[in-house]
Amino acid sequence: MSTYLKYTRVFKLGVQASLEYRLDFALTLVSAFFPILIQYYIWTAVYGQSETGEFFGYTYGEMILYTIVAAIVTKIVSTNMDHVIASDIKDGALNKHLVQPANYFGLKLFSMLGQKMFFLGTMLVILFMTLLYFTGLYDVRIPLANLICFVAAIGLSLILGFLISYTIAAIAFWLSEISYFFEMTGLFVIILSGGVFPIEVFGSTMNAILSYLPFKYTIYFPANVINGKLALHEIMNGLLMQGFWIVMMLIVSKAVWRIGLKKYLGLGG
Repeated sequence: MSTYLKYTRVFKLGVQASLEYRLDFALTLVSAFFPILIQYYIWTAVYGQSETGEFFGYTYGEMILYTIVAAIVTKIVSTNMDHVIASDIKDGALNKHLVQPANYFGLKLFSMLGQKMFFLGTMLVILFMTLLYFTGLYDVRIPLANLICFVAAIGLSLILGFLISYTIAAIAFWLSEISYFFEMTGLFVIILSGGVFPIEVFGSTMNAILSYLPFKYTIYFPANVINGKLALHEIMNGLLMQGFWIVMMLIVSKAVWRIGLKKYLGLGG
């Protein structure tokens, strides 16, 4: 079987798996709603006390829209692959992949893409319905070019998020207990990515530091593409930075895995 057919088959299996677990899909949608509701009331109270009508450079409508988009993007780019991959390492399930004529990285990537396909389509429909509502309610105008660039940014964010998770999962080669570690790093990455609130909240210094890291290009950047906060040339630069970090994280993940495999005992399986 050719490499193309192998990955196509894995992708289709991922799509089938996502359709089978409809309850999990429904719970994911519900879990995205509660953080949005909490932040809606928080920001409504904060802006109600504001004399200027702006905080951190965002109007009330822009902040609420950012909160909704960031929550949706967070659910899209969160792959949970770090837990799956770490389990393969700890249980010895990685053994069979090391001897099979298929690349483990490629299998996990295409499996993830297949599992996300239906979810991605549904979330984009929900998002665009939300945008239609906001354009009338809060007078937020979103150019068509931003909508097209947003779809591209989401695709790149999904791949970049996977690479970050894949790299973090390699820690399982060195740590015996990693569940709490993943919970901690997962929350940390979401916060630094702008999944909880815009990174302007951290101040100019921290914002400048985060510009040299890949995290803001997974959630914060796509959210502001659709939010209308970025000019077209800034969006183009952001898409280039996403591509740059995908290449860099691919190199880093491969290097970390090569080192980790030298520590791999292959127990279980």
